[in-house]
Amino acid sequence: MKKTFFLSIMLMLGISAFAQKAEIAFETKSYDFGEVKEENGPVSTFFEFKNTGQLPLVLNSVTASCGCTTPSWPKEPIKPGDTGSIKVTYNVVGRPGPFRKTITVKSNSSEGTTQLTISGSVKPKPKSVEEEYPVLMGDIRLKSQIAPKIEVFKGESRTEKIQFKNISDKDVKLTFIGAPKHIAIESNPAVVKAGETGNILITFNSKSIEDYGDRVDYAYIQNGISKKMGEENKITISSNIREDFRNYTSEQKEKSPIVEPELRLVKVEIPADSKRTVTFELKNTGKSNLIVHKMIADKAGIAKATCSKKTIAPGQSAVVKIDITTEGIKYDTYSKVTFITNSYRTPTLVIPVNIKITK
Repeated sequence: MKKTFFLSIMLMLGISAFAQKAEIAFETKSYDFGEVKEENGPVSTFFEFKNTGQLPLVLNSVTASCGCTTPSWPKEPIKPGDTGSIKVTYNVVGRPGPFRKTITVKSNSSEGTTQLTISGSVKPKPKSVEEEYPVLMGDIRLKSQIAPKIEVFKGESRTEKIQFKNISDKDVKLTFIGAPKHIAIESNPAVVKAGETGNILITFNSKSIEDYGDRVDYAYIQNGISKKMGEENKITISSNIREDFRNYTSEQKEKSPIVEPELRLVKVEIPADSKRTVTFELKNTGKSNLIVHKMIADKAGIAKATCSKKTIAPGQSAVVKIDITTEGIKYDTYSKVTFITNSYRTPTLVIPVNIKITK
């Protein structure tokens, strides 16, 4: 009986010890900063907690969901009944817009892991004139010297713009030189008052040029900068002219030419500072004429690429010739030749050219 009584006492003590744990209780597990200003720098908040258990509370680790959020926490044990806090700092610099970040707290509490959340929205810092318009050209500052890329279907026109600001104390009237005939360029408004903004309107007319695919053109601003055409007053205009298949009927699609190259990958083993020519056939297996609008060869390792026919009749072939040169090339080179065609199925055909340099 004494043995049974002793075992009962030990069991009760074990259960009591097992029941004694640290407990972590947060006043709140989420915090909304609301709208904060980027120029004011990092923002912080404190998550207050209490050890409501019977044993000391130890925070083993506190980690944030990204490097932009930094937590700091007490490293010493928190006695039963005592309080503590976790400081969370969010770096708003360079992070405009809404945010939501999590902080994971691992401790010796019965809960083990607790997740905290911060949220808010960062109002971007107002940009200076120099930041907003980084390109200086005489009396004006531009957002960019490079116009947005113009994507245009053959036969159509499209307009893009570059915004600028008159930074002088007088009216400015822009004039332009050097634009090719398929590009019209003007200022809107024609006269921009001191301190005000305007737009350089660039209209690309694909009817006025016999070209397809990617191309780059230039125009030059005359605004007390230079009467010459140089880097200091150059506007870069990139474009991509595409065949227009948008209104093709089912019959037109069915009768479209089909491009079938004899090679879909060109592999060449060649010594450095050497030349070699690769030829292969390009066949039209469709039901109407295949037109090769343009061939574009990468400069790396390719001196020239040509096709013996611009128009290939159904069932006929043309010979493609690629002149490869490794002059000045010491290492393996990966290049390509791109065909722009009138094929509905394959308007753009890319043939990779892998050049292996041998000793």
